[in-house]
Amino acid sequence: MLKQDEGDVFVSAGNSGALLTGATLLVGRIKGIDRPAIAPMLPSYKKGLMLIDAGANTNCKPLNLVQFAQMATIYLRNTYNIEKPKIGLLNIGTEETKGNELIRETYKELKENSERLGINFVGNVEGREAFSGEIDAIVTDGFTGNIFLKTVEGMGKLVKRTLAESLKKNILSTICSIPALPGIKRFAKTMDYKQYGGALFLGVKKPVVKAHGSSDDFLFYFTLKQAENFSKSNAVGKMQEEFEKINEKA
Repeated sequence: MLKQDEGDVFVSAGNSGALLTGATLLVGRIKGIDRPAIAPMLPSYKKGLMLIDAGANTNCKPLNLVQFAQMATIYLRNTYNIEKPKIGLLNIGTEETKGNELIRETYKELKENSERLGINFVGNVEGREAFSGEIDAIVTDGFTGNIFLKTVEGMGKLVKRTLAESLKKNILSTICSIPALPGIKRFAKTMDYKQYGGALFLGVKKPVVKAHGSSDDFLFYFTLKQAENFSKSNAVGKMQEEFEKINEKA
């Protein structure tokens, strides 16, 4: 239905591999993109953080990661009006000699070609610096990205659960927490990844959104809102236009 323009956006909480295969084979890839990627938005300091790839491609080449950086740049610029999104490469250190062969080669490609490709590459980023608010998107392979994503989700649940238990530990702590409740609620809202919706499939010709497999009604509500915005912003059409220009220059 999506391929035949009988729908504007497709949302699924099903198997990621099946969804990626269906989107790629039925809807098709944007010309010039080697592999589509899963790109969820995560909470960061006073803003959101895009993670790409979060599980679609476990075995990547430097070309794939460079294209992930291009897609993140185009999407964030056109949807969030960030003129020059800051793109970081997830690594175990900030030095360009750190990391495995894939990351070192990708770093070299981004360093040499980022200006030509319109990418605002800020270098390697360690996991502890990812949520500083200084980065708009983190680029990595799907294997590492999926572990990173689920670790962040687990830590968010731990903080939320531990905070709630601490405030309800005894009657005194419960009473004393009442004046701070507005601030606590704001903190909980900031830490809640569910409000950022599902993960976008960037690189296919139509808007496709992957909701979490364990989605509840709250998460699915925000995923549907995200899907609507994804379609209304014409992010896919703009990405096709941008890659056509890139291909012509190449």
